[in-house]
Amino acid sequence: MKPESSKGLKTRLSLISLGMQLLFVLLIARLFIIQFVLGPQLRERSANQTKVTIKQENKRGKITDRNQNILAVNHDKLDIYVDPKVIKATPKNLAKQLVPILSVPEEKLIRALKKKNRRFVRLKKKLDYSQIENIKNLERKHYGLSHTIRGERIYPKDQLACHIIGSTNFMNTGIDGIEHSYNSILSSTTSTETGLKTDQRKHLRQPEKVYKNSPKSNDTIILTIDEYIQNIAESILEQGCAKWKCPRGTAIVMRTMTGEILAMANYPNYNLNQHTKAPETSKRNNAIWMQYEPGSIFKIVTTIAVLNEGIHTPNSEFYCDNGEITLPNGHVIRDVKKNATLTLSEIVQKSSNIGIMKAARHLPHVKFQDYVSRFKFGQRTEIDLPYERTGSLWGLRVWDEHLSATVPFGQGISVTPLQMLCAINTVATGGRLMQPYIMLQRLTHDNKIIVQSKPKIRGWVMSPETAKTMKAILVGVTESGSGIRAQIDGYSVAGKTGTSQKALKGTGYIRGKVVNSFAGFLPAENPQISIIVVLDEPVSAPLSSVSVAPMFQKIAEQTMRYLNQTKLFAQAKNQMN
Repeated sequence: MKPESSKGLKTRLSLISLGMQLLFVLLIARLFIIQFVLGPQLRERSANQTKVTIKQENKRGKITDRNQNILAVNHDKLDIYVDPKVIKATPKNLAKQLVPILSVPEEKLIRALKKKNRRFVRLKKKLDYSQIENIKNLERKHYGLSHTIRGERIYPKDQLACHIIGSTNFMNTGIDGIEHSYNSILSSTTSTETGLKTDQRKHLRQPEKVYKNSPKSNDTIILTIDEYIQNIAESILEQGCAKWKCPRGTAIVMRTMTGEILAMANYPNYNLNQHTKAPETSKRNNAIWMQYEPGSIFKIVTTIAVLNEGIHTPNSEFYCDNGEITLPNGHVIRDVKKNATLTLSEIVQKSSNIGIMKAARHLPHVKFQDYVSRFKFGQRTEIDLPYERTGSLWGLRVWDEHLSATVPFGQGISVTPLQMLCAINTVATGGRLMQPYIMLQRLTHDNKIIVQSKPKIRGWVMSPETAKTMKAILVGVTESGSGIRAQIDGYSVAGKTGTSQKALKGTGYIRGKVVNSFAGFLPAENPQISIIVVLDEPVSAPLSSVSVAPMFQKIAEQTMRYLNQTKLFAQAKNQMN
């Protein structure tokens, strides 16, 4: 070999050696960076890639009445699905194992398992929950086979208290009633992270926590309603609506001194187990949704205002123009009966529009507004039910010559049945406006009380002395006035009738279309329950003394008989203590 060739070879070998040494140094440097500089970050990323977030859903909580009779409960079903792309077993082999569990034809399962281009294939919907252990055993063997628990909501009482309970959608989420108001309590999801493990073949398998079905349900909501009283109210309301051919109506029973709703009945109603087939109009909770002019029942508000301000006494007299008076603007105010001179007590008892209009003339507008505000009209009652409406105080704001005459007897404003019940209830409580509520208790899955609802006073409307005076006037309504058909043997009943014409926007009041209502409480000397009954558009436009007063009487009489037999309120007091 020539000296020049030998020298060139040595040079090339030296360069190659130097290059390899440089690469080795770079490799060492890179390893150093990976191990000590980027190490923590890469280890965290690796850990995250082998972790899964598992959402564990407990059973949706139960809803019961105050005696823990079940009104809503979950029956769980299973949805079985597969990721064909990651399944290692042959479609035929896995299908044979699934057939006795799923009761699906083997050929159908094989076709589904062969869809290797799909990442999600449902094999079975609503599989009976009794197969849960069999499915879990297969899931341990076959990564890619999974299940979800589908909570199917069951309502054992069908239509009973349907507007209170509400319903859930296909995602088991509450969309109405208590199901909606307390959805976050009845249905909750907890998320946990866990690392994936490998089997003997080094295949990743699902974490053990997936297979641990939680034995507990979410919290139970116990309602204030009583199943028996609710049934009384619904039955009598349905009978009344059928008799008077009403498109809708409502009846509410409240525990006077606490604001607990014992019953809230609406017509029409619907079967909660078939709620998707029911018309939307049947799903409205008229007790808090229906807005109507209260009519003569609103006279209690005007009377309380003039009594509490000391403007008039029960014996103050007013000339009632023999049942008809014409206002300066030409509008005519009429009474049902021709009356000459009446005392304030008689005006309420005989339900004279002219008399209450004249009594209200001495009450300044600002004071009238103040008392309407004390009763919280124009505001939600804040009951724990969704979609409550506020009513309207339009007439009180406009307050022209006509409205200043008609608002005192309940025309030109609108209220909800629950608002009106809360208003008359203030007389029974000595002047306190109680907060109505529907949830009595919240229990854990092992029946420990974690929330106990307590009565709440929203404000004072009148003095106890005024309340006592007003109570005597309202007792006179049922003893010798327009509410005589609400009398109950053995009890003193305080109440007031209300018959109001219905108005159509742009047309005015419609002849022959009325809303009938009666609200009251008993026993008057020691009130236990307060009740309102409202019928919308009864045929032939009867007076409320004829249509709803007898319905009030039936609901009140049967409820009091039940309370005396069961000592229900005494039991409730012991439970709270």
